[in-house]
Amino acid sequence: MKRLKEFMISDQFTLNTIVSVDELSQHDLLYVSHQLQVGSAIRLEIAGTNVVGDLRYKAYFQQYLLGYVTIGGPVKSIYEGIDSLECEIINLKSQKFLPIRAIDLNLQATKMRLVS
Repeated sequence: MKRLKEFMISDQFTLNTIVSVDELSQHDLLYVSHQLQVGSAIRLEIAGTNVVGDLRYKAYFQQYLLGYVTIGGPVKSIYEGIDSLECEIINLKSQKFLPIRAIDLNLQATKMRLVS
């Protein structure tokens, strides 16, 4: 265990971050929406930063682009310098016979960095 500013953090500590996929209707979701389910693996690849400076990742299911994920705020420092991430779907919002309206992903950071 490491001592970090009077807090004890275990070496097995994981931080779960829940993010939403943006711009779903503008990419390839139509072709793979019937294959997506809770627990499906999603690959995130770096796409740069937005105007504010938050990290932007492209969200892929297999080779199909679903949309973009933005990571900002205090969580951004954990994922800086990481070009590719693996995550899973934890929630799909849709209505019967209509396309998926929202996808929530679970990112797990297994190591933390102290940023001063």
